Amino acid sequence: MKKKTIRTCLFALWLLFVAFVGAASHAAEGAPTVGDLTGDGNTTAADAACMLRAIAFGRLNEDERPDLDFTKNGEINGVDARAALLYACGGIEDWVAFGERVSSGLCSEQLMDRFSYTGTRSDGQGNYQSENVSVTISSGRAEKSTYYLADICVQDITSFLTTFSSGSFRGKTESVLAMFDATPGAIVGMNGDFYSYHLYGPVVRNGETFVDYVNKDWDIAVLLSTGELITYPNNMLKKDALMGMSVYQTWVFGPALLDENGHAKTKFRSQVQVKNPRSVLGYYEPGHYAFLTVDGRSRESEGMTMTQLSALCESLGFASAYNMDGGQSSVLMSQAGAINIPYRGGRSVSDILAIRELPEG
Repeated sequence: MKKKTIRTCLFALWLLFVAFVGAASHAAEGAPTVGDLTGDGNTTAADAACMLRAIAFGRLNEDERPDLDFTKNGEINGVDARAALLYACGGIEDWVAFGERVSSGLCSEQLMDRFSYTGTRSDGQGNYQSENVSVTISSGRAEKSTYYLADICVQDITSFLTTFSSGSFRGKTESVLAMFDATPGAIVGMNGDFYSYHLYGPVVRNGETFVDYVNKDWDIAVLLSTGELITYPNNMLKKDALMGMSVYQTWVFGPALLDENGHAKTKFRSQVQVKNPRSVLGYYEPGHYAFLTVDGRSRESEGMTMTQLSALCESLGFASAYNMDGGQSSVLMSQAGAINIPYRGGRSVSDILAIRELPEG
Protein backbone atom coordinates (compact mmCIF):
# COMPACT_ATOMS: atom_id res chain seq x y z
CA MET A 1 0.00 0.00 0.00
CA LYS A 2 2.82 2.32 0.77
CA LYS A 3 4.45 1.88 -2.66
CA LYS A 4 1.11 2.40 -4.40
CA THR A 5 0.46 5.53 -2.34
CA ILE A 6 3.89 6.92 -3.20
CA ARG A 7 3.35 6.21 -6.92
CA THR A 8 -0.07 7.92 -6.74
CA CYS A 9 1.41 10.99 -5.06
CA LEU A 10 4.25 11.24 -7.59
CA PHE A 11 1.79 10.94 -10.45
CA ALA A 12 -0.36 13.70 -8.94
CA LEU A 13 2.69 15.95 -8.59
CA TRP A 14 3.64 15.26 -12.19
CA LEU A 15 0.14 16.24 -13.34
CA LEU A 16 0.40 19.50 -11.36
CA PHE A 17 3.79 20.24 -12.96
CA VAL A 18 2.44 19.64 -16.46
CA ALA A 19 -0.55 21.86 -15.73
CA PHE A 20 1.75 24.63 -14.39
CA VAL A 21 4.03 24.50 -17.43
CA GLY A 22 1.05 24.55 -19.76
CA ALA A 23 -0.46 27.54 -17.98
CA ALA A 24 2.86 29.38 -18.05
CA SER A 25 3.26 28.63 -21.76
CA HIS A 26 -0.26 29.86 -22.45
CA ALA A 27 0.40 33.04 -20.46
CA ALA A 28 3.59 33.61 -22.46
CA GLU A 29 1.61 33.25 -25.70
CA GLY A 30 -0.95 35.77 -24.44
CA ALA A 31 1.69 38.29 -23.36
CA PRO A 32 4.69 37.95 -25.70
CA THR A 33 8.14 39.23 -24.86
CA VAL A 34 8.30 42.94 -25.70
CA GLY A 35 9.36 43.29 -29.32
CA ASP A 36 9.54 39.54 -30.00
CA LEU A 37 8.11 38.66 -33.42
CA THR A 38 10.18 35.56 -34.17
CA GLY A 39 8.97 33.67 -31.11
CA ASP A 40 12.38 33.02 -29.59
CA GLY A 41 11.66 34.99 -26.43
CA ASN A 42 14.15 37.77 -27.21
CA THR A 43 14.20 41.08 -29.08
CA THR A 44 16.86 40.84 -31.77
CA ALA A 45 17.86 42.35 -35.11
CA ALA A 46 15.72 39.64 -36.72
CA ASP A 47 12.67 41.06 -34.94
CA ALA A 48 13.51 44.54 -36.24
CA ALA A 49 13.67 43.12 -39.78
CA CYS A 50 10.33 41.35 -39.26
CA MET A 51 8.81 44.59 -38.04
CA LEU A 52 9.97 46.50 -41.11
CA ARG A 53 8.50 43.87 -43.43
CA ALA A 54 5.22 43.72 -41.51
CA ILE A 55 4.97 47.54 -41.43
CA ALA A 56 5.59 47.70 -45.18
CA PHE A 57 2.66 45.32 -45.81
CA GLY A 58 0.41 46.86 -43.15
CA ARG A 59 0.33 43.72 -41.02
CA LEU A 60 0.99 45.26 -37.62
CA ASN A 61 -1.76 46.75 -35.51
CA GLU A 62 -1.11 48.74 -32.35
CA ASP A 63 -4.26 47.35 -30.73
CA GLU A 64 -3.09 43.77 -31.27
CA ARG A 65 0.58 44.32 -30.42
CA PRO A 66 0.80 47.40 -28.17
CA ASP A 67 4.18 46.13 -26.96
CA LEU A 68 5.65 47.10 -30.36
CA ASP A 69 4.74 50.78 -29.99
CA PHE A 70 8.04 51.55 -28.26
CA THR A 71 7.76 55.32 -28.71
CA LYS A 72 4.20 55.42 -27.29
CA ASN A 73 2.74 57.55 -30.06
CA GLY A 74 -0.25 55.33 -30.80
CA GLU A 75 1.14 53.66 -33.91
CA ILE A 76 3.78 51.17 -34.97
CA ASN A 77 6.15 52.54 -37.60
CA GLY A 78 9.73 52.49 -38.83
CA VAL A 79 10.98 54.39 -35.79
CA ASP A 80 9.79 51.51 -33.59
CA ALA A 81 11.74 49.10 -35.80
CA ARG A 82 14.82 51.29 -35.36
CA ALA A 83 14.23 51.20 -31.60
CA ALA A 84 14.08 47.40 -31.70
CA LEU A 85 17.42 47.34 -33.50
CA LEU A 86 18.89 49.80 -31.01
CA TYR A 87 17.72 47.52 -28.18
CA ALA A 88 19.22 44.48 -29.90
CA CYS A 89 22.55 46.33 -30.08
CA GLY A 90 22.45 47.18 -26.37
CA GLY A 91 21.44 50.82 -26.83
CA ILE A 92 18.26 50.55 -24.73
CA GLU A 93 18.04 48.88 -21.34
CA ASP A 94 14.57 49.80 -20.10
CA TRP A 95 11.65 49.88 -22.55
CA VAL A 96 9.36 51.72 -20.13
CA ALA A 97 11.86 54.50 -19.37
CA PHE A 98 12.69 54.77 -23.08
CA GLY A 99 9.04 55.14 -24.08
CA GLU A 100 8.35 57.72 -21.41
CA ARG A 101 11.36 59.86 -22.37
CA VAL A 102 10.72 59.77 -26.12
CA SER A 103 6.96 60.33 -25.90
CA SER A 104 7.23 63.24 -23.44
CA GLY A 105 10.17 65.06 -25.05
CA LEU A 106 10.29 68.11 -27.31
CA CYS A 107 12.05 66.32 -30.15
CA SER A 108 10.37 64.38 -32.91
CA GLU A 109 10.60 60.62 -32.36
CA GLN A 110 12.65 60.55 -35.58
CA LEU A 111 15.52 61.97 -33.51
CA MET A 112 15.32 59.30 -30.80
CA ASP A 113 18.67 57.72 -31.72
CA ARG A 114 20.50 61.03 -31.20
CA PHE A 115 20.25 60.36 -27.46
CA SER A 116 21.83 57.79 -25.11
CA TYR A 117 19.63 55.50 -23.01
CA THR A 118 22.45 53.62 -21.31
CA GLY A 119 24.15 56.45 -19.44
CA THR A 120 25.82 59.75 -20.26
CA ARG A 121 28.61 60.03 -22.82
CA SER A 122 30.78 63.14 -22.94
CA ASP A 123 34.24 64.01 -24.24
CA GLY A 124 34.29 67.36 -22.39
CA GLN A 125 34.76 69.17 -25.72
CA GLY A 126 31.08 69.62 -26.47
CA ASN A 127 30.17 66.19 -27.84
CA TYR A 128 27.55 64.83 -25.46
CA GLN A 129 24.75 62.27 -25.21
CA SER A 130 22.24 61.50 -22.48
CA GLU A 131 18.55 60.67 -22.51
CA ASN A 132 17.85 64.42 -22.23
CA VAL A 133 20.49 66.18 -24.34
CA SER A 134 22.51 65.49 -27.48
CA VAL A 135 25.27 67.75 -28.81
CA THR A 136 27.52 67.03 -31.79
CA ILE A 137 30.38 69.37 -32.69
CA SER A 138 31.62 69.74 -36.26
CA SER A 139 33.50 72.27 -38.35
CA GLY A 140 33.83 73.22 -41.99
CA ARG A 141 35.03 75.76 -44.53
CA ALA A 142 33.00 78.20 -46.60
CA GLU A 143 33.82 81.55 -48.23
CA LYS A 144 37.49 81.36 -47.14
CA SER A 145 36.33 81.06 -43.54
CA THR A 146 36.16 78.39 -40.87
CA TYR A 147 32.89 77.73 -39.10
CA TYR A 148 32.04 75.63 -36.06
CA LEU A 149 28.66 74.02 -35.51
CA ALA A 150 27.11 72.62 -32.35
CA ASP A 151 24.14 70.47 -33.45
CA ILE A 152 21.84 70.36 -30.41
CA CYS A 153 18.82 68.27 -29.42
CA VAL A 154 17.04 68.77 -26.09
CA GLN A 155 14.02 66.89 -24.77
CA ASP A 156 13.18 69.56 -22.20
CA ILE A 157 13.21 73.29 -22.98
CA THR A 158 14.80 74.04 -19.59
CA SER A 159 18.01 72.47 -20.91
CA PHE A 160 18.29 75.63 -23.05
CA LEU A 161 19.34 78.41 -20.67
CA THR A 162 20.50 81.98 -21.00
CA THR A 163 22.90 83.29 -18.36
CA PHE A 164 23.43 86.93 -17.39
CA SER A 165 26.90 88.32 -16.69
CA SER A 166 27.68 88.52 -12.98
CA GLY A 167 24.57 86.43 -12.40
CA SER A 168 22.09 89.30 -12.61
CA PHE A 169 20.14 91.44 -15.07
CA ARG A 170 22.42 94.26 -16.29
CA GLY A 171 25.27 92.87 -14.22
CA LYS A 172 28.88 93.77 -14.92
CA THR A 173 30.03 92.27 -18.23
CA GLU A 174 32.08 89.07 -18.13
CA SER A 175 33.77 86.65 -20.49
CA VAL A 176 31.77 83.86 -22.11
CA LEU A 177 33.93 81.43 -20.12
CA ALA A 178 32.98 83.04 -16.79
CA MET A 179 29.27 82.81 -17.55
CA PHE A 180 29.63 79.28 -18.91
CA ASP A 181 31.38 78.16 -15.73
CA ALA A 182 28.61 79.79 -13.66
CA THR A 183 25.93 77.73 -15.46
CA PRO A 184 25.36 74.42 -13.59
CA GLY A 185 25.62 71.41 -15.87
CA ALA A 186 26.67 73.48 -18.91
CA ILE A 187 27.72 71.41 -21.92
CA VAL A 188 28.12 74.00 -24.68
CA GLY A 189 27.58 77.77 -24.77
CA MET A 190 27.70 80.73 -27.15
CA ASN A 191 27.60 84.50 -26.74
CA GLY A 192 24.15 86.07 -26.96
CA ASP A 193 22.83 89.40 -28.22
CA PHE A 194 24.72 91.66 -25.74
CA TYR A 195 21.27 92.88 -24.63
CA SER A 196 22.62 95.44 -22.15
CA TYR A 197 24.55 97.43 -24.76
CA HIS A 198 21.38 99.08 -26.10
CA LEU A 199 18.77 97.42 -23.87
CA TYR A 200 16.33 96.92 -26.70
CA GLY A 201 13.14 95.17 -25.62
CA PRO A 202 11.71 92.71 -25.10
CA VAL A 203 14.08 90.91 -22.73
CA VAL A 204 12.67 87.57 -21.60
CA ARG A 205 15.13 85.04 -20.23
CA ASN A 206 14.38 81.54 -18.97
CA GLY A 207 10.69 82.43 -18.82
CA GLU A 208 11.13 85.63 -16.77
CA THR A 209 10.30 89.04 -18.26
CA PHE A 210 12.78 91.83 -17.53
CA VAL A 211 11.75 94.31 -20.26
CA ASP A 212 8.31 94.09 -21.90
CA TYR A 213 8.81 96.96 -24.34
CA VAL A 214 8.83 95.69 -27.95
CA ASN A 215 11.37 97.45 -30.18
CA LYS A 216 10.07 98.32 -33.65
CA ASP A 217 13.40 98.84 -35.41
CA TRP A 218 15.05 95.42 -35.25
CA ASP A 219 14.24 91.83 -36.10
CA ILE A 220 13.26 89.89 -32.97
CA ALA A 221 13.68 86.19 -32.15
CA VAL A 222 11.27 84.45 -29.79
CA LEU A 223 11.80 80.97 -28.36
CA LEU A 224 8.55 79.51 -27.02
CA SER A 225 8.17 77.03 -24.19
CA THR A 226 7.00 74.55 -26.82
CA GLY A 227 10.48 74.65 -28.33
CA GLU A 228 9.49 76.59 -31.45
CA LEU A 229 11.74 79.47 -32.55
CA ILE A 230 9.98 82.32 -34.39
CA THR A 231 11.76 85.28 -35.98
CA TYR A 232 9.88 88.52 -36.59
CA PRO A 233 10.90 91.22 -39.08
CA ASN A 234 11.16 94.73 -37.67
CA ASN A 235 7.86 96.28 -36.58
CA MET A 236 5.97 92.98 -37.02
CA LEU A 237 5.80 91.81 -33.39
CA LYS A 238 3.31 93.61 -31.20
CA LYS A 239 3.31 93.70 -27.41
CA ASP A 240 -0.20 92.26 -27.10
CA ALA A 241 0.77 89.31 -29.29
CA LEU A 242 3.94 88.75 -27.28
CA MET A 243 2.04 88.78 -23.99
CA GLY A 244 -0.32 86.13 -25.37
CA MET A 245 2.50 83.68 -26.08
CA SER A 246 4.22 81.21 -23.79
CA VAL A 247 7.60 82.94 -24.21
CA TYR A 248 10.76 81.30 -22.87
CA GLN A 249 13.51 83.48 -24.41
CA THR A 250 13.73 86.59 -26.60
CA TRP A 251 16.65 88.21 -28.41
CA VAL A 252 16.87 91.62 -30.08
CA PHE A 253 19.89 91.92 -32.34
CA GLY A 254 19.50 90.16 -35.68
CA PRO A 255 18.88 90.21 -38.42
CA ALA A 256 16.89 87.09 -39.18
CA LEU A 257 18.88 85.30 -41.88
CA LEU A 258 16.30 83.08 -43.59
CA ASP A 259 12.84 83.74 -45.00
CA GLU A 260 9.67 81.89 -43.97
CA ASN A 261 10.57 79.02 -46.34
CA GLY A 262 14.07 78.57 -44.97
CA HIS A 263 15.76 80.23 -47.94
CA ALA A 264 18.65 82.67 -47.70
CA LYS A 265 17.72 86.34 -47.52
CA THR A 266 19.63 88.93 -49.54
CA LYS A 267 18.46 92.13 -47.87
CA PHE A 268 19.02 92.76 -44.18
CA ARG A 269 18.28 95.38 -41.57
CA SER A 270 21.82 95.49 -40.21
CA GLN A 271 24.56 98.07 -39.80
CA VAL A 272 27.36 95.48 -39.99
CA GLN A 273 27.11 93.57 -43.26
CA VAL A 274 30.80 93.40 -44.22
CA LYS A 275 32.96 90.37 -43.40
CA ASN A 276 33.19 89.68 -39.67
CA PRO A 277 33.29 86.89 -37.12
CA ARG A 278 29.69 85.72 -36.62
CA SER A 279 27.45 83.94 -34.11
CA VAL A 280 24.10 82.44 -35.09
CA LEU A 281 21.27 80.61 -33.37
CA GLY A 282 19.98 78.03 -35.83
CA TYR A 283 16.66 76.20 -35.65
CA TYR A 284 15.55 72.98 -37.33
CA GLU A 285 12.38 72.05 -35.43
CA PRO A 286 11.16 72.09 -31.80
CA GLY A 287 13.93 70.73 -29.58
CA HIS A 288 16.51 70.75 -32.39
CA TYR A 289 18.82 73.78 -32.58
CA ALA A 290 22.33 74.82 -33.53
CA PHE A 291 24.98 77.20 -32.25
CA LEU A 292 27.05 78.39 -35.22
CA THR A 293 30.16 80.56 -35.09
CA VAL A 294 32.33 81.79 -37.95
CA ASP A 295 35.91 82.88 -37.28
CA GLY A 296 37.09 86.09 -38.92
CA ARG A 297 39.58 88.97 -39.16
CA SER A 298 42.53 86.63 -39.77
CA ARG A 299 44.49 85.23 -42.73
CA GLU A 300 43.16 81.76 -42.02
CA SER A 301 39.52 82.86 -41.76
CA GLU A 302 38.24 86.10 -43.24
CA GLY A 303 34.76 86.08 -41.69
CA MET A 304 31.49 86.35 -43.59
CA THR A 305 29.25 89.04 -44.93
CA MET A 306 25.60 88.83 -43.91
CA THR A 307 24.72 87.48 -47.37
CA GLN A 308 27.37 84.76 -47.12
CA LEU A 309 26.24 83.88 -43.62
CA SER A 310 22.63 83.59 -44.76
CA ALA A 311 23.64 81.25 -47.59
CA LEU A 312 25.62 79.10 -45.15
CA CYS A 313 22.59 78.80 -42.86
CA GLU A 314 20.45 77.62 -45.75
CA SER A 315 23.09 75.07 -46.81
CA LEU A 316 23.18 73.69 -43.26
CA GLY A 317 19.46 73.01 -43.45
CA PHE A 318 18.19 75.45 -40.82
CA ALA A 319 14.48 76.23 -40.98
CA SER A 320 15.24 79.65 -39.46
CA ALA A 321 18.33 81.41 -38.18
CA TYR A 322 19.02 84.50 -36.12
CA ASN A 323 22.22 86.51 -36.04
CA MET A 324 23.64 87.25 -32.58
CA ASP A 325 26.37 89.71 -31.62
CA GLY A 326 29.52 88.97 -33.63
CA GLY A 327 33.00 90.37 -34.08
CA GLN A 328 35.14 89.97 -30.97
CA SER A 329 32.08 88.77 -29.05
CA SER A 330 31.78 85.60 -31.11
CA VAL A 331 32.70 82.63 -28.90
CA LEU A 332 31.57 78.98 -28.88
CA MET A 333 32.47 77.37 -25.55
CA SER A 334 32.77 73.82 -24.16
CA GLN A 335 33.96 72.42 -20.84
CA ALA A 336 37.44 72.15 -22.38
CA GLY A 337 37.48 75.80 -23.45
CA ALA A 338 36.70 77.73 -26.62
CA ILE A 339 35.78 75.55 -29.60
CA ASN A 340 36.34 78.28 -32.18
CA ILE A 341 39.25 80.73 -32.33
CA PRO A 342 37.77 83.99 -31.00
CA TYR A 343 39.21 87.22 -32.37
CA ARG A 344 41.76 88.49 -29.83
CA GLY A 345 40.50 85.90 -27.37
CA GLY A 346 36.98 87.32 -27.22
CA ARG A 347 35.67 90.13 -25.03
CA SER A 348 33.43 90.70 -22.05
CA VAL A 349 29.72 90.53 -22.88
CA SER A 350 26.45 90.59 -20.97
CA ASP A 351 24.88 87.21 -21.72
CA ILE A 352 25.30 83.75 -23.19
CA LEU A 353 23.16 80.95 -24.57
CA ALA A 354 23.91 77.64 -22.87
CA ILE A 355 22.85 74.02 -23.18
CA ARG A 356 22.89 72.11 -19.92
CA GLU A 357 22.06 68.69 -18.54
CA LEU A 358 18.86 68.58 -16.49
CA PRO A 359 19.51 68.57 -12.75
CA GLU A 360 18.81 65.26 -11.04
CA GLY A 361 15.48 64.95 -9.28
